Amino acid sequence: MFKQTQVKEAGIIKRINGNRTTIELLKQTAENCKSCSGCAEVKSSPHYLEVETVPGTKEGQLVVTQKTIHSPYKSIILVFVFPLISLIAGSYVGQNYNFFGITSKDIRIIVCGFIFFISSLVIAAIYDKMSKSKTTTPQKIIPYNLHNSYDTIFK
Repeated sequence: MFKQTQVKEAGIIKRINGNRTTIELLKQTAENCKSCSGCAEVKSSPHYLEVETVPGTKEGQLVVTQKTIHSPYKSIILVFVFPLISLIAGSYVGQNYNFFGITSKDIRIIVCGFIFFISSLVIAAIYDKMSKSKTTTPQKIIPYNLHNSYDTIFK
């Protein structure tokens, strides 16, 4: 339902330190940077990226990094739409049902709307924390062979 895109960036391995590799990213085209902006728009100064080492890579080797970018719409719905709907639902519950011993309808509307709103934010935070560990995909290295052309890798 929500679109995921694969962003690939070319780079040169500068340093291998145990299971971590430092890569200097090469300047990208404007289209690649527009879709991600995760590399802070590589300009004239070099941008370095640290990823997990892949066996068989060596310093000075040209590699391609790949990461998955998830659609922001799920987060937008979770952070903006869900709390708003919860606020409206809480206000409706407070208007039509008498509980908490509060006799004033206006106070019940405010209290229930506030309780539903805060609970929706707590639910969204818990969901985000649980889903972040499952869906976060770190950048990975794809070794660049001379047999592969630049255009073939970046499709």
